[in-house]
Amino acid sequence: MKKNNVLAIACALLLGLASAPLRAQESGNWSMTVGADAASSNLWRGMESGGPCIQPSAYFDYEKGDWAVSLGTWATASVFKGRYGDYYDEFDFSVEASWRGLTLSLANYNEYYDRVYGGSFLDLGLSYTLSEDIPLTLSWYSIINQTAEGGVDGGSGFDWAAAFPSYFELAYDFSISVVDFGVAAGFCPFASEYYGSEGFSMYNLNLRAGHEFEFEHGGSLPVSAQVMYNPAWETFSWGVSVGYYFSLDF
Repeated sequence: MKKNNVLAIACALLLGLASAPLRAQESGNWSMTVGADAASSNLWRGMESGGPCIQPSAYFDYEKGDWAVSLGTWATASVFKGRYGDYYDEFDFSVEASWRGLTLSLANYNEYYDRVYGGSFLDLGLSYTLSEDIPLTLSWYSIINQTAEGGVDGGSGFDWAAAFPSYFELAYDFSISVVDFGVAAGFCPFASEYYGSEGFSMYNLNLRAGHEFEFEHGGSLPVSAQVMYNPAWETFSWGVSVGYYFSLDF
């Protein structure tokens, strides 16, 4: 079965599970958000890819009571080479369902991964935020369709840890005056060729600060900066971004 078909089936199942309780209630709130960021670099889970880039996105959201469903697409394209001499581009699709702080997500990473790794990646995630008073979020992500990396481990059987590259993160968001902050610590729980990890290792220490300017016509201008350190690779990265987004409720 083609990977695009696998993604379509997985997304349909996830949306079906999430929307089942919604159909039993009155109609909820639909919204659409479109926009783009201009960023100095693409920073993600302890890794820096490419240089200055444009990152457009579009999301459809549905909320009803404690339930929320989101379907969207996101892309990034380098305008100039990064400090490692590389251009980077990516085009993703994602779907997620949330209920009382628990979020199940599925993302399909395309383009760059097709060329470098021979296929797109399906990234399955599960996260939980404790509460509004304690905004600590625990997240686990595993790539579920690139099992060739794991294969057979020395003839002893299938290596599940290597076959499904995983990433675990603790994140905490807070605000001081009008500035929103976020701190995060990410880990590779197992050895992974994809993440370049030889075993359990701290993979990402991240600090982010920003503010979102909102306008009466429904638009917003988010401005942010972040610093990132990868202890496993001993690399330090930083980035700034500014964007414009427009939301429409219907």
